[in-house]
Amino acid sequence: MKVFENDITYNYSPIQTLSALHRKYPNPYATHVYSVDTINRSVDPETGILRSERLIGVQQGAPKWITKLFHLPPTAYVREVVFVDPENVKATSMSVNLSLAQYVSCLELINYLPSTLNPGTTTQFNQRALLISKFPTRYVARKIEQASLDRFKSNAGIGKKGFEWVLNGGDQSSLPRPSLD
Repeated sequence: MKVFENDITYNYSPIQTLSALHRKYPNPYATHVYSVDTINRSVDPETGILRSERLIGVQQGAPKWITKLFHLPPTAYVREVVFVDPENVKATSMSVNLSLAQYVSCLELINYLPSTLNPGTTTQFNQRALLISKFPTRYVARKIEQASLDRFKSNAGIGKKGFEWVLNGGDQSSLPRPSLD
């Protein structure tokens, strides 16, 4: 098992940050994201919390020889559930990979909260991911977990740049869609 932790302060108010959550994709940094489909969106009438469930399609990130060896499809899928609490100006995002779960599971939890130093002008981003390989050979499982952790670390930096692009008002309509060739 490997754990990834990432804490960032965005120089945007919590209201600005939360309003951009559902526009995070597409962006020019997340070229691996192929599709984002909203499965369900609802508001709890008692709490006012918005719940969104999405299916995110991404281009397979495994090396081509692994893709061919294991007959992996070109697209992998992630289930994301986001809870936005407008009263407390915070959000929680949870995601899990649906594809390749027989090899490795990635459980991710992200919190967006008003910063303790500047609660009205900056947002604290706290990301935690648990990577667990279910491969029967312990040596191979550890290698898969480490490779997954390395990939996750790399994608975290890309994710930050992409979300900042969205927060800066990036024009999503002009972006090309990735090809699955």
